[in-house]
Amino acid sequence: MIEVTGLTKQYGDKVAVKDLTFTVKPGVVTGFLGPNGAGKSTTMRMIAGLDAPTSGSVLVNGRPYENAVAPMAELGTLLEAKAVHTSRSAFNHLLALAQTNGVPKSRVTEVIDLVGLAEVARKRVGGFSLGMGQRLGIASALLGDPQELLKRCRVLGRAFAHERCLLEQLR
Repeated sequence: MIEVTGLTKQYGDKVAVKDLTFTVKPGVVTGFLGPNGAGKSTTMRMIAGLDAPTSGSVLVNGRPYENAVAPMAELGTLLEAKAVHTSRSAFNHLLALAQTNGVPKSRVTEVIDLVGLAEVARKRVGGFSLGMGQRLGIASALLGDPQELLKRCRVLGRAFAHERCLLEQLR
């Protein structure tokens, strides 16, 4: 469960998020909708512990995310699918994440199969299409078998419909 209470983020005089409160219950797909600059990504970054709130609090499964013993098992995050070393294969990218987070190697193959990348798992990710990159990002987010998944989605026609279908299957 993700619990956000009175969350505010300011950058100088600019208020990016103001007094935001909500709860996301496990298994519920929740979306943030709004124009550019509305604070959607900033909120997600604060949930993931990448930005500190000016005030308010965020709990992931009852505690601050930065206190999680096994962070990848608590919250899988995909905020930007391009955060990969383009010379690595998809398999090696996921293996490096697994090895540095105490995730068994067998889980790498599981998530590759789950997102439909088995045929290209040994290819360099620098040559991946946007959709394949998104699938790799989802595999990265799911690697720790997290209780919660935090994913930034862009609403773009068929790509969004495909992503929605994939996420529904994962639920």
